[in-house]
Amino acid sequence: MNEIKAVCIEKLSKPRQDMEKSNAMWNKRAREFRKLSSSAGDGGVFDLFKARAELKGRSVIDVGCGAGRYLKKLLDEGALAEGLEPSVEMGREARDFISQSGYDGAAVTIYNVAFQDFAPGKKYDYVFISNSPVISYYENYPRIIDLARKGIFISSWLRIEDLFLEKVAAGLGRTPHTHGGCDIVYFLNLLLADGYYPDFWTSVKRREERVDSENFYLRYASWLYGPEYGEKELDRVKKEIDKHLGDDKKVAVSSTNVMGVLYLDLLK
Repeated sequence: MNEIKAVCIEKLSKPRQDMEKSNAMWNKRAREFRKLSSSAGDGGVFDLFKARAELKGRSVIDVGCGAGRYLKKLLDEGALAEGLEPSVEMGREARDFISQSGYDGAAVTIYNVAFQDFAPGKKYDYVFISNSPVISYYENYPRIIDLARKGIFISSWLRIEDLFLEKVAAGLGRTPHTHGGCDIVYFLNLLLADGYYPDFWTSVKRREERVDSENFYLRYASWLYGPEYGEKELDRVKKEIDKHLGDDKKVAVSSTNVMGVLYLDLLK
């Protein structure tokens, strides 16, 4: 087990994330994520969490809360929820989304800081993390565990297969770099090596549908050109995507995405 732990530590021992570059990209994509907060489902991810956690009246920190999608769900369950989001524009969209959902957005605490620099001075009953790069850095591993009293919930893409993205990438001569990978598996094995017994699931989501092309402009620009993409790169992506428009002004999407989900009950 010590050998496995050493491998996992090595895989997650990366240079610190460049938060300036990261925040610049997420600031540009904040409106896109606000739209997703209002419309997209999550494949039952949140249901897995609330089935295992006593949320009403409990403190929860949503690490990487983005535009407030899960923060709102936590409030709906009666949790004393707070968010952590380093992107200023994401935090602004989250507050507005919370307000539009009937809550006092100004009264909901959202810490505008990177997790590496987060110093709350308290523990939370639960730590909730969905598709956040905080799990990809070993320096965050002990801090995540130390932040929770009752439980830790993590969901993260293990694999994303997007045939439409591959078409666009081929047209532009680029190699896409999507979210997802084995980092949640490394995190899982670190927990096992340290004597914890987390539950772990995988969920496969297949998608075949026609979608408005504008849903992909910013996402694909970031996946194809990285966080520093500019208007020139975005325009290239738009033109390439729009080559695939049908008579309905939509594009055909075919994807298979695999989600990893982890829950650690710290009271067992």
